[in-house]
Amino acid sequence: MRHRTTIPLLTLILVAAIAPRAGADEIRIGYTNIEAVLALLPDTAAIEQQLQTYERQLSLDLERKQEYARVKMDEYLQHQQAGDLTADAISALEQELMQLDRDIQDSVAEAEHKLLVRRQELLEPLLERMQAAIDAVAQEGGYTYILNQTTGGGVSTLLHGPEEDDITAALLAKLGVEIP
Repeated sequence: MRHRTTIPLLTLILVAAIAPRAGADEIRIGYTNIEAVLALLPDTAAIEQQLQTYERQLSLDLERKQEYARVKMDEYLQHQQAGDLTADAISALEQELMQLDRDIQDSVAEAEHKLLVRRQELLEPLLERMQAAIDAVAQEGGYTYILNQTTGGGVSTLLHGPEEDDITAALLAKLGVEIP
């Protein structure tokens, strides 16, 4: 429910910010779909491949830790079933298993963070190049603002716009990408 009121509120704020300038300068708003442009860039496939490789490396480390924890759990269950350990020894094994579980949870969180950081590192030069191209297209086309039109599950900044203000083709040309 809150999102429904947020979008019109943001639109009103944008219009209020633009309205005072309307008399002084002509305002021209363009739009593009950044996700679609990004998907068409040849560098994106290479970046995704690098990220998949990195993710596999991180997963292997986690799998090793999980396998070690499984072995320790089997050991614990065997000793418990056989009844060949003291209560203190059982308690020590239980503490070790709980610590292993915490370590695995920490490793999962750390791996997710590392993957996110690596994604940002790899995408940053590409995004900077895209921003430079957006700036150039905006300058050449006389656009005051360029908005992002998302597809899929994201909330779109642009709900409707004239086809002639879609800068996607010009942006792809500026980036040297053939339009499919």
